[in-house]
Amino acid sequence: MNKIIDGLINLCRWPAAMICLCFLPALIESYRHFNFYNKEFYCFGAGIAFFWIVAFCVGSQVRHQIQIIAHELTHTLFAILTLHFVKKIRLNPDGSGGSMQLSGHGNWLIILAPYFFPLFAALYMLIMPFLLRVSDNHWLVYAVFGYFTAYYWETVLSQVHAEQSDIIRCGYVFSGIIIVCFNLFVTGSIFAFVRHSWHGLELYWQLIYKLAAEHYGLVQNLFGQYL
Repeated sequence: MNKIIDGLINLCRWPAAMICLCFLPALIESYRHFNFYNKEFYCFGAGIAFFWIVAFCVGSQVRHQIQIIAHELTHTLFAILTLHFVKKIRLNPDGSGGSMQLSGHGNWLIILAPYFFPLFAALYMLIMPFLLRVSDNHWLVYAVFGYFTAYYWETVLSQVHAEQSDIIRCGYVFSGIIIVCFNLFVTGSIFAFVRHSWHGLELYWQLIYKLAAEHYGLVQNLFGQYL
């Protein structure tokens, strides 16, 4: 079964890249539709600032080790989602990296997932609505989300470089398109989640579609401020 899934995903490799490029102007423009001047974003921003303070104070070696673990776990998650059996996860003793062995040949989604998927932030999103219901300290809930989001940004920035084996394996052009577009989309989705929880994702995805349609002359008008 995973061979069929891999074949379909790899077959959609360049079509997916072309779709990403078509949506790129809409993704960039979508950031103009956010209202950042509210208490949720202030608390979220405080968590981001706290992360960079901690990153400055904590040794880079510790952060690097955690990033490697998250990197391999993200490979693993997308391997499982595409119905692969994960045989082994290995971390190099010298802290230089790690590897994940799976059944089958894999696909580009598994290979590039760590460079656009915010593992810890995504897991936190699953419990964040519950935390907001049961906690009186909403500012702390949003701040923690900001912390995990900043961690995701720092991880992507530190791991995307010309010598990265995963990027070389998928090709610089294809990897660049996917990583840039997917990160814009993921970050926008996170901002939308801050404002309106899961409903915010629906609003944001509708906004992306409408902005893209406007760029290609399919509609004439947009709704007002969405988020």
